[in-house]
Amino acid sequence: MSKRYGHIIPLIIERRNMEDAFDEVVGGLEEEERRERYEAQREKIISRLTAKIGSGSFRITHYEQFWVQDGPKKRLIQSPSVTDRVGCNAVMRVVEKFIYPTIIKTSAASIKGRGMHRLYRKMRTDVRHDREGTRYFYMCDIRKFYESVNQDLVVSLVKQYIKDPVVLPILESFIRLMPKGLSIGLRSSQCFGNMLLSHMGHRLKEKEGVRYLYIYCDDIRVYGASKKWLWHIRDIIHEEVESLGLEIKPNEAVKPTTEGNDFLGYIDFGDHSRLRKRTKQKAARKLARVKSRKRRQKIIGSFKGMAKWGDCKNLYKKLTGKNMEEFKNLGLRYVAEDGKKHFAGRTVKLHELTNMHIVITDFEENVSTANGERTLVSFQYDDGTPAKYFTSDKQQLWYLQRLKDMRQIPFGTNIKTESFGNGKVRYIFT
Repeated sequence: MSKRYGHIIPLIIERRNMEDAFDEVVGGLEEEERRERYEAQREKIISRLTAKIGSGSFRITHYEQFWVQDGPKKRLIQSPSVTDRVGCNAVMRVVEKFIYPTIIKTSAASIKGRGMHRLYRKMRTDVRHDREGTRYFYMCDIRKFYESVNQDLVVSLVKQYIKDPVVLPILESFIRLMPKGLSIGLRSSQCFGNMLLSHMGHRLKEKEGVRYLYIYCDDIRVYGASKKWLWHIRDIIHEEVESLGLEIKPNEAVKPTTEGNDFLGYIDFGDHSRLRKRTKQKAARKLARVKSRKRRQKIIGSFKGMAKWGDCKNLYKKLTGKNMEEFKNLGLRYVAEDGKKHFAGRTVKLHELTNMHIVITDFEENVSTANGERTLVSFQYDDGTPAKYFTSDKQQLWYLQRLKDMRQIPFGTNIKTESFGNGKVRYIFT
């Protein structure tokens, strides 16, 4: 049972949150003239929404519907007014902070900081690093996921997270916007969809020992070392999905990884990957049609972000006429005018590191300070956070110089204290 959060209205109507919600929605409008029109009404819109949300009377009352072609599928999308979308975003920006930390890390649809490309890179890395454990994969997706969701079930699940009596009716109005299922296009639906599949994700990871599980909306992939085990996992997924009143499409399959996993815009073969055919075609058609130089650069930048993870350098050059060079491969290294190294992170005192494990990453001798020349040592904490400290200890410097000569930097160490002389303390590597 997750912790239930109450009295979150002040967090929602806090000025910074309302401003950020407005910027997210209005900043995403394509037409510049339309953006400017809403910007001129910023104060009026934010004040009105703040009052409505604060009183609990905010509701989405009107929306337009239109069909969108998503590959081979046609989806009916609901689009509320810009003002209503700002209000929905303001509410969900806060609610998501309580729901998303409870969802497994490899569930990524519309979750800030995760996203489609990041999930693909995670899956790609896992497969490359454990070829034996990812010899096969199970693929499936849920039939008409959003349209088939049980609204009563979603309401009951939301109440397991949120207990604020003002916010709950607003959230329930988002859930019941459509006669049945969840609205496609409303930000809240993406969050509720992730929440709905959360129990299945935790069961597979924590009880069934699934190491390689990836979920994006209603699209599910599981990797494993044997077909038999994957068919067993398939039965559990069916059990979980059917308990939600949903249904797996009949095109599910268990395949060898070498046959290619079509997922998240790529087809991954284990040792290499390619962009999905319709992704390539879509980019080519856009580039052939667009006239604006600025718009073309934006499309090329977006396509490069896809192509670089799909082993598609030749395709990128063919469509754009450019080589796909990455900054990190250009061999450039900035050297300051004073010739000194400049290390990232805050400066800490050595005594703060006593009995702590750190990783020494570099050092610089003869750095001028108010107390004379010192050695500046760059390091990382175990969570990867960079920092640095100054030392005048000749023993530390001797070790650092020898380790540099031996090409043993970076290295891990625990900082210990050692008494010497008249009660003096030396900080040593152990």
